[in-house]
Amino acid sequence: MPAPTDRVRVIDTRIGYEGFFRIDLHRLRFRRFDGAWSDVVEREVFERGSAAAVLPYDPRLDRLVLIRQFLAGFHFSGRDAFPLHILAGMNNPSETPEQAARREAREEAGLSLSARCLETIASYLPSPGGSSEVITVFAACVDASRAGGQHGLAEEHEDIRVEVVAADDAIRLLDRGEIADGPTLVSLLWLARHRDRLRHEWRAHAGRTQPSAG
Repeated sequence: MPAPTDRVRVIDTRIGYEGFFRIDLHRLRFRRFDGAWSDVVEREVFERGSAAAVLPYDPRLDRLVLIRQFLAGFHFSGRDAFPLHILAGMNNPSETPEQAARREAREEAGLSLSARCLETIASYLPSPGGSSEVITVFAACVDASRAGGQHGLAEEHEDIRVEVVAADDAIRLLDRGEIADGPTLVSLLWLARHRDRLRHEWRAHAGRTQPSAG
């Protein structure tokens, strides 16, 4: 539930749909900027939960560990259904964003992340007009020289291919408009600003963070 506020009064809420995700139907009033209360408005909110995403970066090789997999949203928006993007997944209810990021790195790319160089990039709502989802994006120091292969959970029908990409090439893809995934956009824009700092601060740790077995 959201924190109490004197700017929003929720009149009632009911579930419109509940499956893997949920849609809640709310009737509410909000305080206008002139101080008056609005008329009763109805809002549908897509309750997806929270998610974590990771940009794995090797500061010695100046390379990123990215992945490709089938993404239904890309397909049904008319785009390439197998985009290049960073690691990401939904949090389990008992997980912190950091724990979810480490789990997703193992499952999707066989990477074991060190807490020493796991830095928060941003925590944001990708579609706040109709969804409560919060995505927390991290940058992580990795050894890209041993990254690769195919990964994913069979029970989730995942078929994930790891690709090691030079940071300059990834940023060029961003500049050409070839990156359309939200967390990947956010993380590459951040990397372009912080890359020199990371190469200086993380170099000593890069060789200690190895891909996990399997």
